[in-house]
Amino acid sequence: MIYYISLPQLQVIGTAHLAHSDRAPHLARKAVSVWLAPEHPAQEITVLAASELVTNAVKYADTSSGSGDDGRDCGGDAEGRQDAIALRLCQGRDYLRLTVTDPGSSCSEPSRIPLQTPSLDAERGRGLAIVEALSRNRWGSYLMPLTGLRLVWCHLDLNPTPAQVEELFRAPI
Repeated sequence: MIYYISLPQLQVIGTAHLAHSDRAPHLARKAVSVWLAPEHPAQEITVLAASELVTNAVKYADTSSGSGDDGRDCGGDAEGRQDAIALRLCQGRDYLRLTVTDPGSSCSEPSRIPLQTPSLDAERGRGLAIVEALSRNRWGSYLMPLTGLRLVWCHLDLNPTPAQVEELFRAPI
């Protein structure tokens, strides 16, 4: 059985459709930096969360059944393509909702993607742990009905204080 939960009224701040490429995380950081001015208290954590979620989409999304693209499209104009990555930032009453939609993968779960526990000298495997820390455990993922696309979301504080941001960046990952 599928349950649909309506979200409270959210104001869309920005949406970007990114080609599935190594440039997608950079383009996501750039988009969020445009949507949230440098003086916005949540800009730094939102840019980092977007970068981590889009990096995971690039690394793990299954594009084998995509549109036959040879991977050379590195631009940000990929709207409507099944192998594209959609980034969306919305504002709720006291939080930001960041979502990344991708073609899904064999590890897509309707509920939660498992966190890895990287060793201290591992060079990767910390992305979702970073998102979990930045969102204060307010994140998840699900498969979208009918399309099979995976949506990963996180909620970030709208107005974190400088001390709260500093604390987030000192969290052990």
